[in-house]
Amino acid sequence: MSSQRNRNARGPNRNGGQGEEYQLFQQVQDDLRNLPDLVNADTENIRAIVAQESYMDQTRDTMNVDQEENKQDEYFRKGVKNADAVAESIKKIIENIQVVRAIQRSKEEEAESKASLVTSSRSGGLAAGPARNTSRASVRERDKERDRDRDRDRDRDRDRDRDRDRDRDRDRDRDRDRDRDRDRDRDRDPYDFDGNADSPVPSPIGGHTRKLGGGSVGAASDRSGNRDSVPPRGADRDTPAKADSAEPQLPAGLGTGAQRSRIAFVKGQDVVFKPKPPGPNETTEWFLGKVQQVLGEGKSRRYKVKDEDPDLPPEQRPEYRTSASSMIPLPAVGAELSELDKGKTVLALYPDSTTFYKAEVMGSDKETGKVNLRFEGEENSGTLQVVERRFVVEYRS
Repeated sequence: MSSQRNRNARGPNRNGGQGEEYQLFQQVQDDLRNLPDLVNADTENIRAIVAQESYMDQTRDTMNVDQEENKQDEYFRKGVKNADAVAESIKKIIENIQVVRAIQRSKEEEAESKASLVTSSRSGGLAAGPARNTSRASVRERDKERDRDRDRDRDRDRDRDRDRDRDRDRDRDRDRDRDRDRDRDRDRDPYDFDGNADSPVPSPIGGHTRKLGGGSVGAASDRSGNRDSVPPRGADRDTPAKADSAEPQLPAGLGTGAQRSRIAFVKGQDVVFKPKPPGPNETTEWFLGKVQQVLGEGKSRRYKVKDEDPDLPPEQRPEYRTSASSMIPLPAVGAELSELDKGKTVLALYPDSTTFYKAEVMGSDKETGKVNLRFEGEENSGTLQVVERRFVVEYRS
């Protein structure tokens, strides 16, 4: 019995005689010591995300796209988990502190109440009445204030949880849209003429017509004629293509339709290409270019095409990453080409420029291999332009 009494006497002193609030306070200290580790883990993951973004930008043309994007997705998911762990730890710390504070307040109020009762009993009679009433009113006011604080903290926690859920939903929607776009690009027919392409560098400014330099694009230097009118612009650009527009000028032996989807461009080939517009409400023209590199195989095949702008040195001319759907092959120099019927709508290189515009065939000269054209926007001027047959190709908007 004596040992039992001794154990009971020592029991409350094992936590300093502080009871529940002491244990909670110890838990708060432990959580605060662990919090830096959680924050550091989140910070390291953020650094990994930044490093992965930099690596993907530097090796975009040679990397395994699916593998690197999956790795980046893992980093993002890990970042969400780390952020949730940090937020949950902080929330737990705040809740425990609030409980400790409430317990301490309750003890202080109990002590005040006891002190008030002792004072009242000593004062006695009617003089003690007002003191007791004042003490009770003070306790009620403190209870109301505590309730208000608790409601305010609950509202703040609810708002924080709602914001966190909204951010998580937004990140999930962004990941889903990115996966959908990636799947659509992977499954898209490389010769599906949708006019869209991925361009890693800014496209040329809309309406910019480049003057043709000398000799930098092979046979292009043989083109002659002075530009005596403005290239096609204005409302006439919306004029629909004529029903008898020219068929695509494909390599010998290839037909149209399904066979056309098997066309593959090669390095060094002269082409007509259309960069992706820089904005949703902007358009670009067809330009003269040269294939610099072939990327990938099959439906995922893409090309690097250099803009043959003579106003810039060869090493400064921009390159674009594009697909076959945004390219038209140019016939080889010296190739025998069929004569175009008068009245057909074509896409032709405007004299003294590297820009292709919509035009109507007005006639051709077999001896010189030139085609007489009336470009869109010049119908009222009566001006005809003479263009080498090689640079008159299928019309595409």
